[in-house]
Amino acid sequence: MADDGEKKIFIDEGWKSQVEREREQARQKVEETASATPDEDLQQAEMSLFDYLVSTLAAQTMMALGLVAEEGQTQVMVDLGAALHMIDSLMMLREKTKGNLTADEEANLSEAISELQRIFAVRATQVREAQLKQPPIDPNPPFLGNK
Repeated sequence: MADDGEKKIFIDEGWKSQVEREREQARQKVEETASATPDEDLQQAEMSLFDYLVSTLAAQTMMALGLVAEEGQTQVMVDLGAALHMIDSLMMLREKTKGNLTADEEANLSEAISELQRIFAVRATQVREAQLKQPPIDPNPPFLGNK
């Protein structure tokens, strides 16, 4: 073959039209599904998957803060360490998703974090006060046999 020293670059522009066709087909499928199942569309419009994640994490945090008793339980357990971990996780989620959320998702996340932080502060104070009311532990308890 003869090489004339010039390299020719071929740009395939056909992929753009193929992507556009695939997008249009996906859009049509979504529209068909939306018209076939309006109840599911309504549920999705009310709560996105991200909002569901945030509400799940917030519910777990409320359980750790003792705001909600486990099913079948009459007493609540407070685990400030777990609650703090969950709040920190929500804060990390906000940081990692910054700029990628809708305004509603961002507002819901920020509201959940601020409310949980407020409740955490109140609960931590209550736990601290309850601990201070406990009688001090005797470092040298008497033996059970000696009275």
